[in-house]
Amino acid sequence: MNEDNNKDIKTSEENKTDESQIEEINEKDEDSNENDKDSPENIIEKLNEEIQDLKDQRLRAAAELENLRKRAEKDQSDALKYGVSNFAKEIISIKDNIERAQSSISDDVRSNDDVKSVVEGLDLIAQSAVSTFEKIGIKKIESLNEKFDHNLHQAMMEIENDQVEPGTIVQELIPGYTLHDRLLRPAMVGVAKKTQQNQQSEEKEKEEN
Repeated sequence: MNEDNNKDIKTSEENKTDESQIEEINEKDEDSNENDKDSPENIIEKLNEEIQDLKDQRLRAAAELENLRKRAEKDQSDALKYGVSNFAKEIISIKDNIERAQSSISDDVRSNDDVKSVVEGLDLIAQSAVSTFEKIGIKKIESLNEKFDHNLHQAMMEIENDQVEPGTIVQELIPGYTLHDRLLRPAMVGVAKKTQQNQQSEEKEKEEN
């Protein structure tokens, strides 16, 4: 019995020894892995990744700042160029009235010495308005004999005319204006179309063909 007990004790001690050895091996493996993670090569690689991330962040921040600067400059430029839009609309209305007054004065009245100075004063006001337009960037839209452009013109009527191509502007009712490259007011125009007789003859030719 004693011998059997001694054997059991030895076996138990041997098992404990084996377990402790396994634990030591595992601990060594863990220490080895930790050492591998903290190796100079790994540290350098991590630092390079962080440096690259910081560079990317700096480049993105610089790009955003540049975009903000450009937007601010454009907003400031637009404010200077187009901030007078409401004022411009008012003065083109004044010019419309001046032109109506000029067109209502007959040649007989113009030659009358009693009102000649008044007519000349009105002409000077009209010239002053044109000079002011040029200074702030207002330009009259050329319409007569031009092709109709819906970006610049507003068709008020169609006029039969076989002397020009259909869609050609043959009458300007109210002049249009632009402020720099923006439409301030479209020109109110009459646009040419084929005469009814011409349309009928063309339709007849198509039917015959």
